[in-house]
Formats: sequence, structure tokens, C-alpha cells
Amino acid sequence: MGSHGLKQRSGQRFAALATGLVVLAVSLGGGYRGAVAGAADNSTTTTKPAGGWPKVDQPGVTGDTIRVSGVASTTNPIGGLYGSSFDGVAAYFNMINAEGGIYGRKLVMVKKHDDQLGQNQREVEAIIDQDNVFAVLPVATIAFFSGAKKLADAKIPTFGWGINDEWTGPPNFFGHLGALCNGSECPGIGLPWLSKKLNKHKLGVLAYNVPSSSDCLDGIQSSFKKYGKSANAKVVYANKTLSFGVTDLSSDVKKMVDAKVDFVTTCMDTNGVLSLAKEMRQQGMTAIQYLPNGYDQAFMRKNGGFFQGSYVITQFAPFETTPQLPALKQYLKWMNKSGAAKTENSVIGWVNADNFVTGLRMAGPNFTRQKVVDQLNTLTTYDADGLLAPLNWAKQHTDKHYPRSCTAFMEVKNSKFVPKFGKPGKPFTCWGNTDSTNSVTAVPPTNRR
Repeated sequence: MGSHGLKQRSGQRFAALATGLVVLAVSLGGGYRGAVAGAADNSTTTTKPAGGWPKVDQPGVTGDTIRVSGVASTTNPIGGLYGSSFDGVAAYFNMINAEGGIYGRKLVMVKKHDDQLGQNQREVEAIIDQDNVFAVLPVATIAFFSGAKKLADAKIPTFGWGINDEWTGPPNFFGHLGALCNGSECPGIGLPWLSKKLNKHKLGVLAYNVPSSSDCLDGIQSSFKKYGKSANAKVVYANKTLSFGVTDLSSDVKKMVDAKVDFVTTCMDTNGVLSLAKEMRQQGMTAIQYLPNGYDQAFMRKNGGFFQGSYVITQFAPFETTPQLPALKQYLKWMNKSGAAKTENSVIGWVNADNFVTGLRMAGPNFTRQKVVDQLNTLTTYDADGLLAPLNWAKQHTDKHYPRSCTAFMEVKNSKFVPKFGKPGKPFTCWGNTDSTNSVTAVPPTNRR
């Protein structure tokens, strides 16, 4: 299962996030090191000053280490690779430590907590009460970020997979997407735009009967109500009552066939979309799928025959980006050194670690938790050295600012992912927030830094 969890609602879910109309290819050029005035460069964080590094009296900081812990739904009933977020953090820490660390200190992962899907608050409390850490990363929980209030109240810098509603609000929370705007109150243009691009007119949508999935479906319906007329597209079949883990989708497929559905999307995991694809083939339904959770090379190598012509997305520069971006080269190099699998969640973990290190460098050698948080919240163009489209942390803790919606599209061809709609080295398509019309007609792409 990809890093999108059960939602389409978290930034790759076009129908529940973006409200803008301008489609542009986003440059992934500079990262924070070249874009942030006053940010410490690598030499100032690794070269020991004449008087030595200052003592830092903060939780989780010793003379030679900066300690963190994280929590993920490593054990889960759907086989999701959420625990691979730890691998991405570890690979990034290995890179930084090989360069000499930060202010004479190595970055150390103290413990990898497993919330087993439903025990997030328990594991967060263990981190706060027992681990003695400076920051919390990664957080990768797919359904219940129930420990969020504890971390927010403790004002601990927290970095993670920003798919849950709880990432919105606290100034010490840095999810990889910024704040979310979810459900029917946030119609987005992206999926209607894609429907128009592919000349598809009748959409079928399936979701589980849990909030993170059903909210996604509500957002899709709202999006097509607002933008569907211009795209000559509409939702003709929707079901958000499916039980989590359902395998029998014969009734839903029969109803979609009867409704002449030509484009299918779900707010489901990869097990769900595979069951759906198999049933569609069984009933001779030729519609393609839009797979917000489908960026999984191993899964697609095995099952790609069921998804020929379908569309997959990421919110980070995908591995297939050409020419390959320097940040991707670093990620691949250090993941290979560790021998860990390269997954969506490991990329998110890498991004979380980069965001954390960015805050440490900006805070300076007399860093504190609060300085890290405060400095990051002055950062208006954070992009993880090009892996993300730019985030504005001065605004994107609140959904009232409508976080940017930027997506890399890929088409499944012969069980591989083929980038679509972007330009060389610039994989993202984005929507701004100037919602002045219900039209889905795109203006010519524009480069932006």
C-alpha cells in the first residue's frame, strides 16, 4: 500500500484539497539551503568553533547526541508498509552523521514505536514519558492519530505523514503536506480536471465506512458538483458503506456497469483496489482506475495487468522523475547503503528528517525545541531540496490558507509507472487558490520557484 493510506483527502486527494484553477508545472529547483535567508549551512553545523559547541539544556540532548523517537502503524491488517517511514529517517540520519552530525552531535533514533493501528495515544505517551527525546519523528499512523493532543500540548517538534486531521493547527506539527482541508467543504478541481483530460464523463467512487475514507468520498462528490459541469463529468455511482477489508465487490461493480461508469476511483487501500480490479475484469468492465494509493512498484510489478492505463499519483517527486533530481539521488544512495526497501513511506520519513534538520540548522547551536518550531514557522519555501512542491510554514498550519495542491501524475503502462503531464525534472501539476470560477479549463503551464 502506498503512502496515501485510506484517504484521497491528504494532498493527493484532488477532490478534497485544492480549490484553485491555475495548472502549472512547478520547478523543483532550490531547496531550503539556497532559499532561506539566515539558514545555517552545513559547515556552520559541523565545524567545531574555537570555544567548542555550547551546552544545550534540552530534553533528549546530550553532549554528543540528539535523540528522537517515532511511531508508526507498523503492524496493520492490510500489509501497509508504514513502518518503512523509520527507514527513511534512518537513512537521512546516516547521511547527516557521516558528514559530522549537527553541532558536534549525532542524530539518534531511540525507539521505533508500533501503534498497531489503534494504540497511537499509548505509544505517544510512552515516547513523552519514557524515551527522553528532543523531537518526535516519524509519525505514520493511518487511521487514528489519537496521541496528537499530547504532542501538541507538550510543544514537542513533531514531523510525520500528514494524512490525519490532527496535523492541522498545532504550530509544532510539520506533516509533509501542511494543513488539510477535508470532506465536502473543500471541493477540489484536480479530479474533474483529470476526468476532462482523459475524456471520461461518468465516475464511480467507492469508500470504506470509516471517517478517513468516507470523508474522501464526500470531497470527491463535492468536487464534481462544483467543477463537473465544466468537465462534462459527474459522479453516477457512490458507496461509502463498505466494510474495511471487504473482498466481495460484485454488487458495486454490477451497479457501475449498469450506470455506464467509465472512470473509477476509490478511497481504499491497495488490497481494496485489487479486489475491485479483479471483479471489474470478471464482469467485463473496461473503465480505468484512478489510484491515489497505488504508487508501489512491487505491487504493480505483480498486479499491473489489472491496471493498464490507470493513473497513480504522489505528492513527492517520484523515482521515475527524469532527469533525476539531486535529492532523489541522495535518497536512493543512502537507502541502498542501508539495504532498506524504497517505498513511499520511506520517502516521507526522509522528508520528515530533512525538515527536522532544517529546523536545527535554522535554530543555531543554542537550539531549543521552541527555537526549532519558531524558525521553521518563518520558512515560506520549504521543499526538501526539491522532493516536494514548496510549503509555506508561515501559513500552512491552518486549512484556511488552503495548502498548495501539487501532484505528480503517472500512468500504468506494462506494470510500470510512466510520468505524465509534467516537464523534464519538473513532475508536479499544481492548482492555486484563486477560486473565482467553476471552470476547469487550464491555462498554459507556468514555471515557478
